[in-house]
Amino acid sequence: MTMRILMTATLLAVGIVSGSSQATEALASPQRNEPLYSLQQPTLPTQTTLASVQIAQNGQLTAEEERLNELLREGQDRVESGDYVGAISYYRQAAQFDRENPRIYSGIGYLQIQLGDFRSAAESYRQAIALDPRNTAFRYGLAHSLVSGQSYQDAEATYRELIRMAPNETDAYLGLGGVLFLEENYDAALETYLQLLRISPRNASAYESIGKIQLSQENYSEAIEALLRARDLAPDRGGVYVSLANAWLQQGDVDEAFVELNQAVQLDPQNSEAHFRLAEILSDRGAEDAALFHYRQAVEWNPDLVPAQAALGSMLLERQQYLQAVLSYRRLVRMLPENAGAHYNLGLALWGKGLEREAITYVKLAQNLYRRQEDQEGFERAGALLQIWGVED
Repeated sequence: MTMRILMTATLLAVGIVSGSSQATEALASPQRNEPLYSLQQPTLPTQTTLASVQIAQNGQLTAEEERLNELLREGQDRVESGDYVGAISYYRQAAQFDRENPRIYSGIGYLQIQLGDFRSAAESYRQAIALDPRNTAFRYGLAHSLVSGQSYQDAEATYRELIRMAPNETDAYLGLGGVLFLEENYDAALETYLQLLRISPRNASAYESIGKIQLSQENYSEAIEALLRARDLAPDRGGVYVSLANAWLQQGDVDEAFVELNQAVQLDPQNSEAHFRLAEILSDRGAEDAALFHYRQAVEWNPDLVPAQAALGSMLLERQQYLQAVLSYRRLVRMLPENAGAHYNLGLALWGKGLEREAITYVKLAQNLYRRQEDQEGFERAGALLQIWGVED
């Protein structure tokens, strides 16, 4: 579930440019009662090679069959080379010769998902399902398309149909619970995971999801109980440790959270949230070098993690590492084009790098944003900085 990020501007007393006492705008990090919730959907079925047509009993292929085989081979070659648009073109041509082959439509749907065209992917999977209604992989593909396209009600209906078809299909329960969570129907999501545990009592994913739901509802003791059970069942799953850390932080137990986060980054070095949370604790403890390392790791694995980019940019400015600070704040202003503080800090970083004209442009942009947002304090601060730089109105 997408976290809420408060981007209010407060002063952080950091000397920036020679002889000045200007300060960065601190883009607020998420509060520790705002974990980065995300319930996993089942893995999308992988694309398989589309079979060529069978040789006729007399050993001869018709011209149409020859052409179909050629199109399927060309499509597969395009898939292997990463040319998904080209592959879709060939598979669509193939479908004109073999309109009753559901695997062609599912293959097209899979590739459309890779391209981010979720609406078209859902339609392709529906065509495949119409030809092979009992194929659960096609229905998972449809559900994945619908969730990715934020068509949650249709995705919910798809998962419910999967459960009706196969009542012991654990992935269908996980998918349904995840969609209900996205719809903020927490009671129904919780009941779905409890149903799953009745048919699969040692399902770590179910316990993990229950823990995240309880965490989102501020039921911290219940969250910890469920997450500890998930950790016992799946001790190599880094995400469980991150969720446990979030729960411990809610309880004010930073030491326990620190232990869990260290374990998380050892098990899953690419877990950006774990690195970010760890960096926050280290920064609070004054271990700035270690914090900087983990902020860097967080944005390396997830460059769009706004609070990590903001914290990294602020720390880089403090250390007068202007080039890297510019890179962080450029990304922030692309993600947050209406955020005055990001523009202000980018201006500071650019000035420190010696790019004075561009620095002035961004501080002026920040000043305009402050004015439009009726932030008089920010407006005056930007104006004072421009005066220090010798910029006339």
